[in-house]
Amino acid sequence: MQKFIVRIASIKQETPTIKSFTLDYGQQAFQFLAGQWIDLSVEIEGKVETGGYSMTSSPLKKGTFELAIKQGARHPVTRFMYEQAQEGDTVTVSTGQGVFVYVPGMGEKIVLIGAGVGVTPLMSILRFVDDAALEVDATLVYSIPTADEFLFRTDLQQIETHNPHIQSLITVTQPDQENWQGRTGRIDSELLKQAGLSHETMYYLCGPQLMIEDVVTELKNIGVPESRIVYEKWW
Repeated sequence: MQKFIVRIASIKQETPTIKSFTLDYGQQAFQFLAGQWIDLSVEIEGKVETGGYSMTSSPLKKGTFELAIKQGARHPVTRFMYEQAQEGDTVTVSTGQGVFVYVPGMGEKIVLIGAGVGVTPLMSILRFVDDAALEVDATLVYSIPTADEFLFRTDLQQIETHNPHIQSLITVTQPDQENWQGRTGRIDSELLKQAGLSHETMYYLCGPQLMIEDVVTELKNIGVPESRIVYEKWW
């Protein structure tokens, strides 16, 4: 598999526990499809360590791509990127990987269902649909633990303002009444119904195991064919 050395162009603290990274690949032949992930490798204490991360940017954006990484101590690459990586550093990445993708023609209506940092590949798909000006109705159903962990809040608001084909349904599972006046609770059948469930829709799911299992069961119960359900496992 082809590898690319890319430069960290910028790092931004997006939420209390998530940072975004803009990686510059210049004129190299790096490419990916909306929804895919990459292997990212760094040298830590003399040993090369590798972790997998989904792109959050549209593949139509050339020269750079973006990742969002949640703070965590378990994986060495995640810990390094979140705690030690600096703007100007270089890392090694693979080309885009995985079958969790959306390309034009896969469906005129898509529902993207995510929880927590699992929203990352879904945001890549949403941005691609918007950037490509596709005649596709896209709904993001997004569950977050607290309002301050609302990743991509400003970007979503901007996209929804100028693109009538895109909407988001956000729910907070541990709401603080002072900071959140919107939907609360987990993703359930009532929230999914607001997304406009149908047999013709393509459904993309990414998040914790329990959420994936519950939503897949709900979709199958209303008769959605398994061939129209795509999910990314984060366990």
